[in-house]
Amino acid sequence: MTINELLVLMKAVNKRINDLSIIRQTVSVTEHRYFGGDERKESIPEYDVKAVDKKITELQLFLFKADSAIKQSNAVTSVEVEVDVDSLLAPLS
Repeated sequence: MTINELLVLMKAVNKRINDLSIIRQTVSVTEHRYFGGDERKESIPEYDVKAVDKKITELQLFLFKADSAIKQSNAVTSVEVEVDVDSLLAPLS
């Protein structure tokens, strides 16, 4: 996998984590309201919160490993650029 492909995948995984976080917070429960003489509300979980949390953790671990691999690759990759750093960073005269 190239670094570019990995960066694109990381972006997709970040989106998936956001989607799962929203599911965990909002739509993970279906509510039924009963009206009449005795008003009551019944909540039925649509998703297992532990399973959603486990998936989010797995995705975050992937992001950590991918980020570490990219940084390690960048640490050993040299780039040849012809530039005079002293003149490039010299103050205006």
